[in-house]
Amino acid sequence: MQNFAFDTHIFKEGDAYVAYVPALDVSSCGATDEEARRNIRDAVRGYLAASADMGTLDEILRENKETAPRVKRSQ
Repeated sequence: MQNFAFDTHIFKEGDAYVAYVPALDVSSCGATDEEARRNIRDAVRGYLAASADMGTLDEILRENKETAPRVKRSQ
């Protein structure tokens, strides 16, 4: 799979850290900032892999081009 980069927002909510990728509307959480970052990477990878399997990845990336200008493809 290609490498992508998306803006991620990390914030503390109660005792948990929440990680959110607005361009994909994907979120995850963890007990620490580091764990939330690890978990959001896994969540985004899973989301993109499932999208690729369903044949919708290109459509998702096209729809998010304006809202996620930092999307980078590398080989």
